[in-house]
Amino acid sequence: MALPELVPEPTNMSDPFKSPERNPFESPNQNPYSKDEVWSPTSSKYPDNATTNYSPETSNSRFAQTPNTLAPEQTPNNNTNNNDGHYVEADAGDGTKAHEQYLTGVPLFLTIASCIVSLFLVALDQTVVSTILTKVGDKFKAFEKIGWLTSGFMLPMACLVPSYGNISIAFGRKWTLVAGIVIFEIGSLVSGVSNSMSLLIGGRVIQGIGGGAIQAIVMVILTEVVPMSKRSLVFASISVVYSTSSVLGPIIGGGLEKISWRWCFYINLPIGGVALAVLMFGFHPPKTKGNMKEKLSQIDFVGFVLLTSGLVVLLLALTFGGVNYPWSSGSIAALFTVGSVLLLLFVIWNFRYSDNPIILAEFLKNWRVLMACLAGMFNFAFFISNLTYLAVYFQVIFNHGSLQSGIDLLPLVISVTLASLANSFFIDFTKNVKITMIVSGVLSPVGTGLILLFGTSRQVGLNIGVLIVSGISIGLQFQSSLLSAQLAVPKDIPGATILVTVFLDFLKNIASTIAVTLSQLLYQTTGQNNINNLLKNLPEDSQEYADLKNYSASSLISNPELVQKLPDSTRRLVLDQLMKGLKNVFYLGLAFAICCFVTSIFTTNQKIPRSSEIKRKDESEEEKSQ
Repeated sequence: MALPELVPEPTNMSDPFKSPERNPFESPNQNPYSKDEVWSPTSSKYPDNATTNYSPETSNSRFAQTPNTLAPEQTPNNNTNNNDGHYVEADAGDGTKAHEQYLTGVPLFLTIASCIVSLFLVALDQTVVSTILTKVGDKFKAFEKIGWLTSGFMLPMACLVPSYGNISIAFGRKWTLVAGIVIFEIGSLVSGVSNSMSLLIGGRVIQGIGGGAIQAIVMVILTEVVPMSKRSLVFASISVVYSTSSVLGPIIGGGLEKISWRWCFYINLPIGGVALAVLMFGFHPPKTKGNMKEKLSQIDFVGFVLLTSGLVVLLLALTFGGVNYPWSSGSIAALFTVGSVLLLLFVIWNFRYSDNPIILAEFLKNWRVLMACLAGMFNFAFFISNLTYLAVYFQVIFNHGSLQSGIDLLPLVISVTLASLANSFFIDFTKNVKITMIVSGVLSPVGTGLILLFGTSRQVGLNIGVLIVSGISIGLQFQSSLLSAQLAVPKDIPGATILVTVFLDFLKNIASTIAVTLSQLLYQTTGQNNINNLLKNLPEDSQEYADLKNYSASSLISNPELVQKLPDSTRRLVLDQLMKGLKNVFYLGLAFAICCFVTSIFTTNQKIPRSSEIKRKDESEEEKSQ
């Protein structure tokens, strides 16, 4: 069904620069629009749907001059978003046009290089500390706090990402990324020179604040510097970064640990400095419009405080629950209650009162956008969960070190990388995103389900084959979900492409944090219960299991080296119980993979536009006015 005709707005209306859509249910000769209203597919004023537009005279919102409408797939061929069959990119929302952001040649290469290096450092830092936890805990005599070296980094990353979208629209993507790199470097320096566990944790928090900005804005910049027709080729580099850094982190950390654990943080300084210099001198986007007051008005400070505080409190509950405090304790209940109330207040504020919402209502009302974001979220959840506990599997069950477990995971990393690269060329050639979304969705539960075949005996061929299948499913989804969301996002809302990119990155961060937390809970809880049952059922007078009786279940599951010191027959019994705990984690990954498959089915059928089908927005508006 074709879109309704666009007609010029009457001269007595407040905004002479926009042309509202004609309500198809009114007579062509009748003007049904009031001063501040336009018809949209979600408008309640007319038979099926509805919305009212912000008044340009009174609102500071970036939507003040654009109808805040829901724009589902709009054309007969599901490939364009205007009446003449051309694709028009959404503007950035900062007074600049989409085509003004495009780069070519050396500037494009330098920008991509600096972005990828910055992103690699952040992704690497999520795993590199795993090899130094024991040494740092021993150094500062604070083993009970070592979990915060990971949580302190991940929590601010997950909680602050959504707000960076608004900040980048107000102050520009370049300077937001520059600020993120500088903050990350400061955090790395603080962590490296720390003389106490508290200072080290503080440095990790600072790293997380900067890392969140880097992760979000790199995605936005790589989205903006090339047109939609070439974006799949650029996005392939992102999946390569995530897959390789996840395995290289423990390997590099293990190597640097032999020099000094502090070099796990010092190494960020020269590399990050080079990336910052290249970004400063090689990336020159158009300047954002407006004075400081106007830019600050684009940031939703109330929403920022409510969302960030709510997420921090909830994630603290998940972090402390079952580890520092029982799940039934009053402290955990209070954290869940306060966090839920804060997030409820954020939802009310964001969707009812905010002029510049952090999360657009259109992302939730537009089924295609929502499904693409959820597919990407579930894909990343089972990827992080499986990757983390496959490393645990090789280290605990087979007593492999960080280097060897990284080698064990190479089939997964290589298949993710190759699948992502192949997918980028496939999309560039066919312009079809939905095919790889479905293929990935089907392979996701298959690959994750096959991991359940792993046991306590070494089967190299099986391990390699299963990891390849799982890696292909992950690699195909990495960029497809983001491209699908960007295709389906409403193009008449300035900044929508930026915000949906940040929104998906936010969901991935939350998903990875929750997935790792739930995986840890499942592994520790079921593993301890299984070992406790084993200890209870041991013959009291048996000398064969005398060594095992000297250890508690919690000590065995938290210190794999103790398990390896047990006699062979006893060790096999304990490893069987730990394997049951690991399989519960893989079942969780299977649940995430099934959700990924279901949501992939409902993503958009739109194709990536070819270069000849992309039109500048000002050209499109000029044709409509003629």
